[in-house]
Amino acid sequence: MKKKLSKGFKEFLIKSSIFVVLFILIQLITMGVVAKMTLPGDLKLFAMDDLAEATLFMLVIFIGLNRERILKVKSYFVGLGTRILSGISVILGFFIYFSYKKFLLDNLGLVSEYIYLFTLIEYLLLFVVLFFLVSLVFGFKFCRDSFKEYKKGLLGILIGIVFIYLLVREFQSLWVYLSGFVGSSVNYLLSLVGTSNLYYVRNLPVLAFHGFIVSIASTCSGIDSVLLFTGLYLGILAWDWKILDKKKAFGMYFVGVLGTFALNIVRIFLLILIGAYVSESFALNIFHTNASSLFFIINFAIFWKMIYKWMKK
Repeated sequence: MKKKLSKGFKEFLIKSSIFVVLFILIQLITMGVVAKMTLPGDLKLFAMDDLAEATLFMLVIFIGLNRERILKVKSYFVGLGTRILSGISVILGFFIYFSYKKFLLDNLGLVSEYIYLFTLIEYLLLFVVLFFLVSLVFGFKFCRDSFKEYKKGLLGILIGIVFIYLLVREFQSLWVYLSGFVGSSVNYLLSLVGTSNLYYVRNLPVLAFHGFIVSIASTCSGIDSVLLFTGLYLGILAWDWKILDKKKAFGMYFVGVLGTFALNIVRIFLLILIGAYVSESFALNIFHTNASSLFFIINFAIFWKMIYKWMKK
């Protein structure tokens, strides 16, 4: 018989899903403002996207390695007062953060002189906003108890994030080669349904199809999807390490990565078709922003559903 999940763990799963949805929504809502307030490259000590990916990697692996304790997590009631206070704090935190970013943009000379101090303040503000977002969903008591229980492992988590961040940055440098492959593959698919043209602008592949022109930059190269797949795959392996066949798990990782990369090619192909035949605005804004995440989630869920029972010992 299957062991029933505890009430606390069921709540943890539901709240985690809500947190992920909120996190994505906030990114979509604020991406316009974020784009306008991006500092020059030489004043950014860290790539925010890569740091977020490294943190996600480490968090997923950490959850997997602490399976037994997380399965026994308590049920936490979050009062209306806590949610209102946390929600207001998140909004206020973002207002302060973006005001601070505007100050940085207006004082680039001062920022370049004390770049480490200003970067530290920026990340502290982001951490505070993230804390209140976690409190909004999980509650203050959950945050307090989790800190008490796992505080001894915080240093290891930070070291892991730094290590994974460096690996991610190194891997990200391959995007130029992957973009070229994606460009050639999509160009071939487009040639089956019409006339397309592939050319390069400073090593950046550009596709033109029926008047619709797109460049295959790093976000379209498939690197982010591969990294995200790797992080989730490692997390699930850590979670079910004792019951999975290691050889099968190792082999299926490469199958999954190839499938994820192929799906990215299909996504770019569909994006260009939509931009050329339906709506350029819809293709570049709504489809480009949301299709990647939606396709990835569906693909990962189907892939894991198909192989999970087979991978068990």
